[in-house]
Amino acid sequence: MNTPSVSILVPIYNVSEYIERCAHSLFQQSFEDIEYVFVNDCTPDDSIEKLQKVIEQYPDRKERVKIIHHEKNRGLAAARNTALDNSTGKYVQHIDSDDWVEPDMIELMYNKAEAEQADIVVCDFVYERANSREIARNFIPEHKEDYFICIVEHNATHPCVWNKLVRRQLCELPDCRSVEGLNFAEDYQISTRWYYYAEKIVKVDKVLYHYNKMNNSALTASKTTMHYENIILLFELLGDFMKEKGLYEKHIDTLERLKVTMKAGFFMGTEDYKLMRKYVLLYRDIEMKYLKTLNRVEKIVLFLTHYKMYYLAFLTAKLIRWKVKYVNSNIHTNKFTLAFSARSI
Repeated sequence: MNTPSVSILVPIYNVSEYIERCAHSLFQQSFEDIEYVFVNDCTPDDSIEKLQKVIEQYPDRKERVKIIHHEKNRGLAAARNTALDNSTGKYVQHIDSDDWVEPDMIELMYNKAEAEQADIVVCDFVYERANSREIARNFIPEHKEDYFICIVEHNATHPCVWNKLVRRQLCELPDCRSVEGLNFAEDYQISTRWYYYAEKIVKVDKVLYHYNKMNNSALTASKTTMHYENIILLFELLGDFMKEKGLYEKHIDTLERLKVTMKAGFFMGTEDYKLMRKYVLLYRDIEMKYLKTLNRVEKIVLFLTHYKMYYLAFLTAKLIRWKVKYVNSNIHTNKFTLAFSARSI
């Protein structure tokens, strides 16, 4: 079989309610030359059985489908690596298995990549909620030297992997592989490296991806110790990468501001009082310096924890979560936090 033009990579874990819609949207693509690699990360439900039933409905696609099974659950990052290692396409497209895409997504993005000789092609996407939809536009800097810091800052450039078609050579760089064990915000770790190494990034100015915010069992649905530890590791890795590339001193202010923004956003989304107490000292040495960059509620919560009024801070955050969930409040978390917590509230 000839090398396929595009490999679609899909990790599978606990998505029984959503996998059929996702698979149908992938097999109904207008573009023909696609290889599909699904990775079963020891899902405890019937996701794989449902996927196989869908595959049978597309005999013309069936020979281009691979299902790889992990012997034990290894997490999202490892599943992404396994999918990449078992794919061969010229371009790579990551898809989350509880989301779905437009039928012309791959055709439009592949044609754009070939026409522009681009390393990365980006599209807009839409957050799909139970009673509302929110379109997320993506900005691409004009100059290569601005790619990296733009995505680091999440400055109208979303650091997700699933709205990007990426040249295989870029994905296979050692710096651009997922870090096994980093399962929350792992796409931010990958996409920042992609943007550093890319020579050319372009955009299809169209909403092509549907991001499911109705999946309460998704990895980002609630904050746990894992989320805090992963975000600490993420910033350590990012800091080391920036030092290696000679970017750290120039952008240290940006990095520190993002750490404080992340902490405030996490405190807003933490439902366990003990967890808030456990991480209250995280980035405390710099948090007051960047307090002014936060929204009003985040400022209050972080200010209260800084001066040891922990329970009052916890109750304040809990009240805001209740308002967001039940009263349709207009209060929003900082845009950078939303990049990590898109399914959280």
